[in-house]
Amino acid sequence: MMRRWAGGGPRALRNAGRLGLLVMLCVWAGSPALAAPVSVTDFTGHRVRLDHPARRIVALTPHLVENLFSAGLGDRVVGAVRYSNYPPAAKNIPRVGGYNSLSLEAIVARKPDLVVAWAEGGSPDIIKRLRALGIAVYVDDPRRLAGIARTIRDLGVLGHTEGTADRAATAFEHRIAGLRKRYAHRRPVSLFWEVWSDPLRTLSDAGMTGAVIKLCGGRNVFGHAPILAPQVSIESVIARDPQAIVASGVAETKPHWKAYWQQWPTIPAVAHHHFVAVDPDLISRPTVRLADGAAELCRGLDRVRKDLKAR
Repeated sequence: MMRRWAGGGPRALRNAGRLGLLVMLCVWAGSPALAAPVSVTDFTGHRVRLDHPARRIVALTPHLVENLFSAGLGDRVVGAVRYSNYPPAAKNIPRVGGYNSLSLEAIVARKPDLVVAWAEGGSPDIIKRLRALGIAVYVDDPRRLAGIARTIRDLGVLGHTEGTADRAATAFEHRIAGLRKRYAHRRPVSLFWEVWSDPLRTLSDAGMTGAVIKLCGGRNVFGHAPILAPQVSIESVIARDPQAIVASGVAETKPHWKAYWQQWPTIPAVAHHHFVAVDPDLISRPTVRLADGAAELCRGLDRVRKDLKAR
């Protein structure tokens, strides 16, 4: 005599089978390998189309490596460039070259289905050649703070991690909005932004840094310079009477950078010791960590502001 199956007979078997199929379909629907085609328009107006969400990604700048991790795609990054040092896991990603020394062969050898590049990253020829090989390339060029959130969301679409990407982008937007509300309308502080000391080089307001300065209630004395990173004379700095001197990269490479300025005590920033140092990785990379760099700058300028008010 056939024993009755403990699970409830043929009907239960059919129901269990349907449930198993439903579970498998749900898993497949969320799988990058089997999900539907994805597409976005990058910052250059190029339509990036993938038959399936990206599985193997090569990033051609350190900031894009960070943004891929923020978008929930860190485990799919199979190639990066020198100085890709954040998050710590990025240090273990195979290298495909550097800023002006990208290797097409090394990139192709990683077998990417998506390459992400920066419009100003010294790679226009590489981008053209990769596309000629049929490899999709997304190009970002965030000139304003909103561009950071856009890049992260775009990467989320291309990797089918929209939820993670949107949470990271939204958190960044909220932090920036909070800083803007707190500092942007306070008493302006005029500043000279020192990128390098020999030769003396600064930044205009044309790039991301200009947006951060305004966010913090600062006024860049070379904000209207015709190029992004002009070389300037010490005489031109003296003539503009900055109330603060801000340093990013030079503060790390030359720890005694403040001593250089003591030669010109008539500059208000020097006379009152109004020097502000900001971590270059935080303030110069268009990633969610820029909110940390902006907070550093805002606090530094606010200390100057309060000291000026007390005088």
